[in-house]
Amino acid sequence: MPDFFIDLARGSNSAGFWIGALFGLGIGGLLLHQGLTAFWRLRLIHDTPTARVRSAAQGYVELVGQALPLRALVSAHLTGIPCCWYRWRIEEQRGSGRSREWVTIEQGAAEHPFLLDDGTGHCIVEPKGASIRCRLTERWLSRVKGGGRSTTFSLAEVIGLGGRYRMVEERIAEAEPVYVIGHLETPRRGPREREALIRQLLYRWKRDPQRRAQFDRNGDGEIDISEWEQAQAFAAWVADQAERKVAEEPVLPRIGASKETRQPFLISTEGEAALVGQSRWQALNGTLFGALVSIGALAAIAIRLGAA
Repeated sequence: MPDFFIDLARGSNSAGFWIGALFGLGIGGLLLHQGLTAFWRLRLIHDTPTARVRSAAQGYVELVGQALPLRALVSAHLTGIPCCWYRWRIEEQRGSGRSREWVTIEQGAAEHPFLLDDGTGHCIVEPKGASIRCRLTERWLSRVKGGGRSTTFSLAEVIGLGGRYRMVEERIAEAEPVYVIGHLETPRRGPREREALIRQLLYRWKRDPQRRAQFDRNGDGEIDISEWEQAQAFAAWVADQAERKVAEEPVLPRIGASKETRQPFLISTEGEAALVGQSRWQALNGTLFGALVSIGALAAIAIRLGAA
């Protein structure tokens, strides 16, 4: 073991040494955890065969197809470009000199699901909770927060003066190839869903003054038992109509986040190969550096205790 490392472990002041050693153990453990998580993700991607929407089993599956809008294309937040899904953020450059850094001040993502079409059928992709990689990613600078793309900059912008902002937008375009691995489930409706809809309707109506006035037949400002029973009957009728309408439409399977924490939900328009490459890099580097940092911290602690 290098002499300078031994001298450093033995000669450091007590408080500084233990703070540094514990910090090194924490960083090493975090890197190891990230590396092992990436190894597990890599194994899942390799071991999960690509399924077809028409014949896919319920549960954790891998799908590959084209992205399509669920109903209509949505406009991306910063550029306004029509797409199936988008994510954006606005960063502000703060500090001065070498201490300048980009700080995220606003961010968001589309809440709309989109469709995946693999030629055998359609599947609804609910991107909430997914780790998403987009091929279409744009970055640009502006002196105005949320400003549009520009190919020219003033001298003040170039040298970092004038409150420069950086915009980042990622999109999934219509008909773009998309890879998804997550939990597939085909919703089934029955008496439980009907009762839940009735309760939801009554909950909303009870807090809506206009609705309450419609059910207040005698106009005394209160909903008595008979009036409430009429409201319940009307809510049941509305729920029946809604369920009948839903039954007329084909039920599409949905793929989203799994309840199992060891089953990641991944979406990529860069293909499976890009996910595999990223996971392999994270696994190898995270495990290697995590092990080195942890071993170094433990070795320093052993040297320190041995010298005591």
